[in-house]
Amino acid sequence: MSDPAENVEAFTEELADGYVTLEYEPIGGGQMRIAAYANGDVLESGEYSTKIFGSATLRGQFLNSVESSIEGRSGVDAGEIRNELKEWFAAMNEVDREEQADKFLPGEIQRIIDGTQYPVEIHGGETTTWKVELTYAGRTGELEFEASEMVGNGAGTLQEKIANQFFELIEIEKEDWEAIRERWHENSEVVNVVEETASDAIADRVLSKLGNTLKPVGDREDMGNDVAAAWYDPENTTVYDDAPEDAPIVWVQDDFLVDQLEAAGKKLEYKGQLIKNLIDRGDIHGSRVRRKWAWDSYTKVYPFEPDALGVTPDDVGGRDDPNHSEVSA
Repeated sequence: MSDPAENVEAFTEELADGYVTLEYEPIGGGQMRIAAYANGDVLESGEYSTKIFGSATLRGQFLNSVESSIEGRSGVDAGEIRNELKEWFAAMNEVDREEQADKFLPGEIQRIIDGTQYPVEIHGGETTTWKVELTYAGRTGELEFEASEMVGNGAGTLQEKIANQFFELIEIEKEDWEAIRERWHENSEVVNVVEETASDAIADRVLSKLGNTLKPVGDREDMGNDVAAAWYDPENTTVYDDAPEDAPIVWVQDDFLVDQLEAAGKKLEYKGQLIKNLIDRGDIHGSRVRRKWAWDSYTKVYPFEPDALGVTPDDVGGRDDPNHSEVSA
């Protein structure tokens, strides 16, 4: 398994006119190795939390050790060097988040952050899903995380997903996962909201009830008085302008649509919104509905796409079909 720290080169800084050299490198898990040298001699070297730049206690431990090692050396003011180191730590604490990622995170973790296609998409619904498009190890794939995986310690989850998608085994510490997740969250976008999902769910329920109960007939005169009868016009013989030429259409009666809307648990007042949603989804042809159509009497009908109702030519019957019975409108 790849250790992220193995792929990181140490950063170096020269202070006190080159007398002191600082060397620091991230080692994963929110830790970094920091060392200070003077003319090749080690003044201080140890592993510290990356929070050292903002922590007076951790910073003080490092500065005290360096100052103690310098004291007594001729021609060197240990106090001035301490102050210069202190200013360097303060400057490092002010760098922006992206620069911190460059300096404080292991290379493997940085490559995950840099390889992410932003924004990260958040899809709402009964189960919220985060979709992350990632280029890593020469491959591009999509990782999906449920909300429970995002809010928990997802380090192991991310390791497993990378192994499955990119065939790479890497170690990800809890602190590294938190850094990745924070960057993803800061650059995320909600692309599907719960309200839209609810509207689609209602439309799907109504279409399902329509498809399971309507009675397709091959001749409009066979509709009789049965509100469940729907004329299957296989080639748009009515030349309905809002449907493609020669496109099949199922003409569904308004009264039957209302019945199924109410059976789906919605009141009549919702019909206008439902029709708009069905048109937007392409389940009803065109940008409008057929208002009136003169047969033996005037009937309001809607031009449905057959696939939306699950209707095929094999489903079409006639007035004499045993499955087709007349009921009072």
